[in-house]
Amino acid sequence: MTRSLLLLMINLTLLHFPQDVKVTTWSAGAPDTDGYESLAFWIKDDHRAYIRYARGRDAEDIELTWMGPDSVGGRRGFRAGFPVPDNRTLFITPDGDSLSVFFRRSNRQLYKEKFHWENESGQGDSTATCDICAQSQMQATAWLREYFWK
Repeated sequence: MTRSLLLLMINLTLLHFPQDVKVTTWSAGAPDTDGYESLAFWIKDDHRAYIRYARGRDAEDIELTWMGPDSVGGRRGFRAGFPVPDNRTLFITPDGDSLSVFFRRSNRQLYKEKFHWENESGQGDSTATCDICAQSQMQATAWLREYFWK
C-alpha cells in the first residue's frame, strides 16, 4: 500500500502540466517617472484572468474588476473598475496601434490617455526575456480582442 501511494505521488509530480499563462502590457508615459501608467492584461488557461493597473514611479499595482463589454460614442471596448471605495472606471477601446483609455468617475470623464504596447519579449533593445508576454503588438491586440472585448 505504501509503495502504491509513493508511486502515485511520483507520477502526479512528474505529470504536472504547466499552466497556460499569457500577459500583454500597455503603458503611457515614461517608465520610472511619476506620470507613468501601465495596464497588464492577464490570461490563464485560455480565460480572461485579471487586469492590473499601476501609476507612478515604484507604484504597487492594483487589480481592477472587468465590468464587461461596452460602447461609448459609437466606439466598442470594455470597462474596468477600481476597487472600492474608489469609484473610478476605465473605458478601454482600440485606437489604431494604441489603446484609448478613458478615466471616468460617476459617468463623468476625468481624462483620456493613450496607452501603447510594451515590448517585454526581449526583442529590440531589451535584455530581459518574457516567454508569457505578447511577442508583437498584433498578438497583444488579438489577445485583448479575444479575451477582454467580448
